[in-house]
Amino acid sequence: MKPSALSGAATGQGYSRDIIGALSVAQYIRNLGYRAVASLNDTALSIPLAIQAGLGQYGRHGLLITPQFGPRVRIAKIFTDLPLVAGEPIDFGVTETCNICRRCSDGCPVKAIPAGAPTFEKPKSVSHLKGVKKWTIDARRCFQFWANQGTDCSICIRVCPYNKDFSKPFNRLLGWMLGNRWRRLALWLDEKMKYGGRKTAGWWWRRTADA
Repeated sequence: MKPSALSGAATGQGYSRDIIGALSVAQYIRNLGYRAVASLNDTALSIPLAIQAGLGQYGRHGLLITPQFGPRVRIAKIFTDLPLVAGEPIDFGVTETCNICRRCSDGCPVKAIPAGAPTFEKPKSVSHLKGVKKWTIDARRCFQFWANQGTDCSICIRVCPYNKDFSKPFNRLLGWMLGNRWRRLALWLDEKMKYGGRKTAGWWWRRTADA
């Protein structure tokens, strides 16, 4: 449905639930006698931490892509001195798929997503990291589009081939294909089956009523 006011409301609701969960876990940790500070999109960069923790991989659109939910995630983090077993980065083929898939860069209305290979691109603003080889999003151009239309966008999430309900067997098959030598076929099937198309608000309400 993106971009739309309805999808923007769903995003806001997701962040609201996110912070409730983070605050609840942080309080539980403090009750155990350890220090804990909950955080959303502040204090530190969430995506690099999530990648190091093994939650997913970095996509061309600059977002975390997870095996279970694709790019449809909102990340919270908790800074704590609680002893924990550290996770490790995972690899399920996202980089190789993003190298040949340009669905997000082609679909971006303001071309804020690079269509080329990852680079040590010179930062365009203070919002960009230095010295990291990656796909660098033009955050100012992206956010200006949000501001101009009065709601968020997230077309890059909608068109991403990892944006699927992986509880369904066929979508799990496509996800498996994206992780190996069949990825080009998976991308072709994704396009032919018109995944990533924009849905109307009416589609959402009918879907909710039928559930």
